[in-house]
Amino acid sequence: MKKKLIYIFSIILITGSSLQAQDQIIDILKGGTHDANLIANEYLRPYGEMLGVNLNSGWYNSAKVHKIGGFDLTLTASYTKAPDSKKSFQVPSNLKSLESMDGSTAPTMAGSKDQQTRFALQEFPNTEIATLKGAGANTFVSPMLQAAVGLPYHTEVMGRFMPRVEYGDFGKAYMWGLGLKHSLKDYIPFVKRLPFLQLSVLGAYTHFESSLGVDGGDIGAGNLETSANAYTGRLLIGANLPVVSFYTGMGYGNTKSNFDVVGDFDVPNEPEASANPISLAYTTGAFDFNVGMRLRLAIFSLHADYSVGEYSVITGGIGINFR
Repeated sequence: MKKKLIYIFSIILITGSSLQAQDQIIDILKGGTHDANLIANEYLRPYGEMLGVNLNSGWYNSAKVHKIGGFDLTLTASYTKAPDSKKSFQVPSNLKSLESMDGSTAPTMAGSKDQQTRFALQEFPNTEIATLKGAGANTFVSPMLQAAVGLPYHTEVMGRFMPRVEYGDFGKAYMWGLGLKHSLKDYIPFVKRLPFLQLSVLGAYTHFESSLGVDGGDIGAGNLETSANAYTGRLLIGANLPVVSFYTGMGYGNTKSNFDVVGDFDVPNEPEASANPISLAYTTGAFDFNVGMRLRLAIFSLHADYSVGEYSVITGGIGINFR
């Protein structure tokens, strides 16, 4: 039962942003699938970008590579906050059916719940048919369980996992990832002579999927399906002291994510019911770096780090470490 509660809590944290925004997306379908896709693409952008940043975070808490047979097991969580620049967007100029009744900007899902933009059909400019509201969803948290095992040739393999869990009509989600870390210490004589100094490279991949029920009332019902693939490569530098260690990592991360509203919806002014009426894709990529500290007490450890970028990330965790 405890495990199930943990998994459900994980779904709430990871998919909470979608839960708060899904009604807004469906409401905009009243203006047709073309305009709904254009508007939803900008409305959900903070979620797509925060998801990508989080999936590439939290892979390491040390630049040191485990010895053969050494391992660690860590429960970690990454917290991301959208910048103010992502709380609103310019209403697309190429809408076919809708027009804004409240100016040229509209709130994204990261915008305040007090913000809203009303839309009318272009042929009836004074009659509101849909309202886009901010969801106040400007933060994103992704918890996960990670493990690493030392291999020959100064290499360790890493994995992260959140089991697939379903909870009634609420939804389902799961996540997994694989990574490799390789020490560069023996290749550089200066670094090799300093036992406390660590230098390594890391490459990692994470896959995420979720599905949430969407109730569109009179126009239909279905699911909001999310999938994402994230890749990152980093150079890690660290200093390991007896109780505390410091680390930094710098590199590039890339994420491709898809958001699809799947189901049959009776969209006004469209002759046939639309299956999968909204389909969005985001690609994000950026260089970033982080700084962190790990406190080790016997085989137990606590760590925290901060990543600098357009979307800053705070990561923390607790784990067991051996060799």
